[in-house]
Amino acid sequence: MSKSIPVLLCLAAVVTHGLWAADSFGKLTEDDDIVVVKVVGTLKTGQVAIGGETTGTTIKSKGITWQLEFADNAELKQTAEKLSGKRVTVEGSLERRSGVEVKELWVITVTKLQALRE
Repeated sequence: MSKSIPVLLCLAAVVTHGLWAADSFGKLTEDDDIVVVKVVGTLKTGQVAIGGETTGTTIKSKGITWQLEFADNAELKQTAEKLSGKRVTVEGSLERRSGVEVKELWVITVTKLQALRE
């Protein structure tokens, strides 16, 4: 019986994480695939690109730059503007989009954004 306790704890963690993902990203169905990421890096707003192939906000970490999208969350967007140039933690869902000038864009739809305590 005592050997099953760690297994039950692991199952509880998986179920809890699944519930968190469903709450954070709206209603998910069995057919939905989603990649959830957490990135710590430097945030930049006011970015521009040829052909408009940018969301205007990026995070750079380990030499990789991801585009950030805030959907209709004005509060997160305002927070990003205040934190531009600072190190932050971003959480959200990751997707690949095709572009014209930039063939492949990696975009994080942000669900959580906070400044790092330094």
